[in-house]
Amino acid sequence: MEKHTYLITKLFGYDITINIPSVITTLITVALTFVFVMFITSRIRLRPDSKRQNMAELLAVFVADNVIKANVSWRKYGKGLWATALTLISLIAVANTIGVLIEVSYNGVVYVNSVTADPTFTFSLALLVILFTHYAGFKYKGSKHYLGTYTSAGIGITPFKILEEFTNLLTLSMRLFGNIYAGEVLLALLGSLATVGVFGAIAGVSGLVVWKGFSLFIGVIQAYIFTILSFTYLSHKISDEH
Repeated sequence: MEKHTYLITKLFGYDITINIPSVITTLITVALTFVFVMFITSRIRLRPDSKRQNMAELLAVFVADNVIKANVSWRKYGKGLWATALTLISLIAVANTIGVLIEVSYNGVVYVNSVTADPTFTFSLALLVILFTHYAGFKYKGSKHYLGTYTSAGIGITPFKILEEFTNLLTLSMRLFGNIYAGEVLLALLGSLATVGVFGAIAGVSGLVVWKGFSLFIGVIQAYIFTILSFTYLSHKISDEH
């Protein structure tokens, strides 16, 4: 399996372990997401005159219709949460596809791949999403409604409601990690197969081409699934019927 380089340092007297390849790939992911967003929004006109603007509008409308309106009231919350959904789906889509298109390794250490193949990253991202849903619950509905989401079905159900928050965190993070990590493992296996004789090279290269194309599709789908699940959890905190 892949080796990783770790930096161990101290912060406020505690040992802090930093996964250097994950830090590098995270920075690259953020930079590429920024470049992608700037590229498709750099020529916004009242009347679209470029494929870039068409792409931006298609993405914006898709997120509005299939993520936000499907879970929360657009009139009440849509405009305030639109940017959040667009940022989340763009960041994860870029993160998922980096490892398919680019992989940089040196001396047995993989320094650039899909950062979503690192469970620490997906867990941290899912944790931020879950914390944001709690923040939004307080912000938009107030403490009374927020606490009511845990007691509305009876006080006996409250412990299960609290437990559900932890299961949501785990399922949100592990679903994304599992799908991307499994894809990268298979890519590595196909790459190894390509070095074993002529028939291995034919099978390996053919498999790589097919699986890379499929992995790109899976990466985008997983970005959508993560985003829509995030807004589903959010709807439990801010929708009137919950």
